Amino acid sequence: MLKALIKQACAHIDYLDAVVIMAFVLNRSKTSILTARDCETLTKDEIERFLSTVGQRAIHKPLAYILGKCEFMGLEFEVNEYTLIPRPDTEILVETALKVIKHTGKKKILEICTGSGCIAVSLSVLCPAALDITATDVSAEALEIAKKNAGRHGVSIRFIQADLFTGINPEEYDLIIANPPYIPHDEINGLPDSVKNYEPHLALDGGADGLDFYRAIIKKPVNTLILEIGYNQAEDVKNILEEHNFRDIQVINDLAGHNRVIVGCR
Repeated sequence: MLKALIKQACAHIDYLDAVVIMAFVLNRSKTSILTARDCETLTKDEIERFLSTVGQRAIHKPLAYILGKCEFMGLEFEVNEYTLIPRPDTEILVETALKVIKHTGKKKILEICTGSGCIAVSLSVLCPAALDITATDVSAEALEIAKKNAGRHGVSIRFIQADLFTGINPEEYDLIIANPPYIPHDEINGLPDSVKNYEPHLALDGGADGLDFYRAIIKKPVNTLILEIGYNQAEDVKNILEEHNFRDIQVINDLAGHNRVIVGCR
């Protein structure tokens, strides 16, 4: 019955998604589902929960929201509808920050738009040096998840509800990191259903040209910035940095060869 249900689900969703959902419903490992006997039976309640969850996935609800968790930098993070789902591309931002911290010795760090807290928490877990990290977000609901994730990984981070720099002096920090909203407003409706229908637009919408948050961040008295950018925004963000006297500007590509992170120093 177990294998038959997975096969039935494959008419609507991917096979591996069906396996993961079955493992989630039965609170078992994916391996145990893959190696299960064909004749293994389920209770009526388990069948109903499996089919109901498959139905959610069939209408493009992200698997991370169904499971309530996502892997990032080899760590597990809680996520929900108030937080963006961490992407592998954003790991480039963390890896870049780790290199800058190691090279410069910068330790007092501010992360803006923290969401699930995956960037700040990953830095705290993975950086060999003791860091003093403050992380902010305008969403109180997102901050609750970020705090849970910090607790899950046993790291101490100062979380503040703030709209960018509201109530915060950026000059107090050695390094500021952000993965801000950068999708142009008119492009939101063209995103995949799994994004536009489920992920928080507050964390996606970067204004008319997608650059509103970069302008707001870059104009502040900041010494070193590390920012995630859209694949086609490097030149525009670089120009904004140069207009505000940043130098030693570097653009780092992701694994697909797209511009993904930009670094600037004053």
